[in-house]
Amino acid sequence: MVNKTNQLKTMFRDGPVSASAIRAAGIPSGVTSAQVRQGGAIRLSRGVYAAAEADYSETTDYEVLALAVPRGVFCLLSALRLHGLTDENPHGLCLALQHGYHAPAVSQPPATFIFRTEPLFSSNIETRISHGVAIRVYGLEQTLADCFQYRNKIGLDVAVAALREAFEGNRVDRNRLWQAVRLCRATRVMRPYLEAFS
Repeated sequence: MVNKTNQLKTMFRDGPVSASAIRAAGIPSGVTSAQVRQGGAIRLSRGVYAAAEADYSETTDYEVLALAVPRGVFCLLSALRLHGLTDENPHGLCLALQHGYHAPAVSQPPATFIFRTEPLFSSNIETRISHGVAIRVYGLEQTLADCFQYRNKIGLDVAVAALREAFEGNRVDRNRLWQAVRLCRATRVMRPYLEAFS
């Protein structure tokens, strides 16, 4: 059992670890539970664990949610933060789920969910690796279009500011953005801003 404990501690070196990854490594769940009881590990969320002394970065909450909700895609303000286009710090992170799936019970970190149908759900998803965790997020252009589609949820001023900053930083692929805008059916609301910033 000592070897399994050491194996678990080694896994924790890279950051948060899902219970399924721990099981896949051949470590019994009792080893993880014992580490939590003894103070060597903490339960970050349902099915997500980390070393108790782990350093936490600004992406730790993203990593935890990505492990807890592997089908989810970070969107709206959460995606804007990953793209470096907002300083807004909402109470919780936002994930998109495919229509038909139920939102999982996630206590920490706080999360909100939006549900999307195809092809919108699978459109323009990027995967970033942070401390060994795959974080799925909508690409920049899709995120900008989404923010206008959900402007009543996040605020039109936030969406406009992000679009302006993206254009000023010359970060926008215009063709990809127009595809995303049409997919979101946000052409009418976005056209004046696109014409002003282009």
